Amino acid sequence: MTEIPALLLITQNLKLWLGYFLGSILSSLNFYFQAKGAESRVGLSPTSAKLSVFKNFYIRYLILVVFVIVCVKFLEVNIFSLLAGLLIAPVIVLIDGILAGKNTQESE
Repeated sequence: MTEIPALLLITQNLKLWLGYFLGSILSSLNFYFQAKGAESRVGLSPTSAKLSVFKNFYIRYLILVVFVIVCVKFLEVNIFSLLAGLLIAPVIVLIDGILAGKNTQESE
């Protein structure tokens, strides 16, 4: 569903489309690795879990920053479309949470 705007933009500007597409793919991968990291920390002691979460957080965002720099520097994609693509997964989660909250209020 998030790739529909990207497909609509492909005819307008390839670098704009590529930025949005790569950003949304990276955002999805970021959420995937965040979920896998959370699953792997269940059952650990509190101190080792904190350390593991700390390392996982900074490694994920370091990879994200390197990816953004490579995309902007070498692929010369549009930085704003790349950032819009990176924000698409959190926005969808937020909208889903808002809609889920409305559905529970209506059923009460």
